[in-house]
Amino acid sequence: MTWPEDTIRPTTAPTSRKAPNLAVGYLLNVLLPGAGFTYIGLVGWHVGWVGILLALNLTGAFLVGLTTVPVFGVLPLVGFVALLVHFGQAYARRAAQQFRPDLEAGVKIGLIAGHAVLNVAAVGLLAAVLMPGLLEARERASAAGERAAAMSAYTMVIAAQSGGTLRDGPCPLENVNYRDRIATCTVSGAATTDPQVTVTFTNGRTVQLP
Repeated sequence: MTWPEDTIRPTTAPTSRKAPNLAVGYLLNVLLPGAGFTYIGLVGWHVGWVGILLALNLTGAFLVGLTTVPVFGVLPLVGFVALLVHFGQAYARRAAQQFRPDLEAGVKIGLIAGHAVLNVAAVGLLAAVLMPGLLEARERASAAGERAAAMSAYTMVIAAQSGGTLRDGPCPLENVNYRDRIATCTVSGAATTDPQVTVTFTNGRTVQLP
């Protein structure tokens, strides 16, 4: 004999999702700063920390360039440490809520993968556009320093000639600016009214004056 209740299938208890791994979250934040928050279901903080770190990087670079004080360069590092501390606190709060509500795994993977793609694109843009410009600016600054060093050496040569102490051979470099950049400096034609100065720098470049 079959009872009516025998035909009712017992309802299964909802399966609990496996909690996100804390170490994986920290690793994601190291590789893709902010991505650990999406991993634990906090997309807003993922986006927020990307913006915060970007602002700190730009602010630090601006202040270093403006004041030439390198301490401002640690602003991004301070922000990164704050991100990790905040993530630990956020993870504890989410764990207390059993990570509910949560995003679907596919959504998380898509958002984190999107962040990775944007990172690769940003690095490519930096390498293709910004780095050549920065290298060119550095080259111009280095060339300007070398010209200043060569002119300083030439000034010392003219001063020595005026004092009657100039001889062919090594330049008098005692008070030359940027002395550390000069590998060799040679004077020729010291007895003439227009002595020639050849300056070779530590990077191998050579400048002749006048």
